[in-house]
Formats: sequence, C-alpha cells, structure tokens
Amino acid sequence: MKSDERIISFDKIINLVHENAETSFSHTTYQEESRRFHYLLNGDDRAIEESVKLCDPLIQGKLSEDPLRNFRYLFIINTGLATRYIIEAGVPQETAYSISDLYIQKADIAGSIEEISYLNKEVWTVFVETVRSFKKESPYSKPILFCLNYIDSHFNEKIILEDIAEKTGLHPCYLATLFKKETGKTFGNYLTEKRIETSKALLSKTDYSFTQIACSLAFCSQSHFTKVFRQHTGFTPKQYRTKFFNTHLTAVGK
Repeated sequence: MKSDERIISFDKIINLVHENAETSFSHTTYQEESRRFHYLLNGDDRAIEESVKLCDPLIQGKLSEDPLRNFRYLFIINTGLATRYIIEAGVPQETAYSISDLYIQKADIAGSIEEISYLNKEVWTVFVETVRSFKKESPYSKPILFCLNYIDSHFNEKIILEDIAEKTGLHPCYLATLFKKETGKTFGNYLTEKRIETSKALLSKTDYSFTQIACSLAFCSQSHFTKVFRQHTGFTPKQYRTKFFNTHLTAVGK
C-alpha cells in the first residue's frame, strides 16, 4: 500500500466538518463530558442515565455505514473510556478491565442494536455499583448530605456557600462549621478538590484544551485554574497532561 493511501487527507477532514455543520450535527461538548466524568467518579446513578446518549449516533457520530456495526463501535469506545474513568475513581485496574472485557465480548457477538443497548445500560450499572463498593462510606447529617449532593450536581457551576445555606435553612457560619466538622475540610477546599479531581481525569483522558477544562469546571480563568491546579498537585495542567495522558490506555477492548 502506498503511503498516501494510508493517510486521510486534510480535505476529507474539512469536508466532514462542513457536512456536520450543514446537518447541524455536533459531538458531545466538554461540559457534558466533564459532568459524565464526575457522575461516574462518584458512583452516581445519573451516569447510567447519561450512558444512553453514548451510543446514539445522532449525538456521537457515524463510525460505520452499517447501523449495527456503528452501534457496536460506539459501545466499545465508550466502555473503554468508562473503564479508565472508574480506575481513576479507585477501582482496581484488573477489576475494571475484567468488567470491560466481558461486556465487550458480549457486544462482539450481539446480533441486534437492542441487545447492545441493553448491554450498555447493564455495564454502566455495574460500573457505578463497582465504584460505590470501593468508596468509603461515611455518615453525614442531612444538611451536609444536601451540600455534598448539591456540589456533585453543580460542581461545574459557580457555587456560593450562602446560597446553599439558604436552601438548608441554616446560617452560613453554622453550616460552614458543621461542614468542616463532618468532612474534615472547609466547604471551599472540598469544592476545589472535587473540581481538581475531575480536571485530572479530563487532562489525562481527553484532549480538551486547558481553557475548555477551566470553563467547564467554573474556574474564573485559565490562569486561575493553572494556579489552583498547581497548588493541589504540584504540576501545571500542561505538565500533568504530559506525564499522565492515557496512562491506563491499552488496546481497544481494554
């Protein structure tokens, strides 16, 4: 095969971009991706709901002219990505890859889109339950549980303690004291750590720009994100991506 036959020309790429624009098609945004990361990293059932979109060709794109093969490809790609997410969440690598392998093997011999769709929901349910089983459970009071759930749902938005305090019916100072007592961290530090946790996954598993990641996690600017990230990790975002990008990436199917 000649070398030029192996290379997809830039013109073909531009043509596909134009074609997608004409049909108003666009891939999943980085905000949606970061939210899905966060749900899965925390063993949140909403990750299962989000997983339905992962095999939708109207959202994810067309990888094959054959609908069944296209669906199977999307399943394999997204199961592989989810596997690396749950490793970031603390699930042992071999446990995560074993789950992935078994479900991809099932999808490989599935004879219909409906069957693979069922497998997709099932594997994401297993992923979420596995993450939960490896997370340390700690009892919290009702107001603090509300705070933690609120942060998990709105971590990519601007969050102000006073607003949450109003929702719980508690004075901001009292809520801040209670939060520190039960979690061992200040409200601000906890929120920042959640954002840094998600940003580390985005840096190591996606090619989103630093500005996109900063915006998706509600940092006021890329420079602020860089400063905070370095304070918490000892790396700049660029250094972290260079060192850890696709650390757990293996062949398709793992």
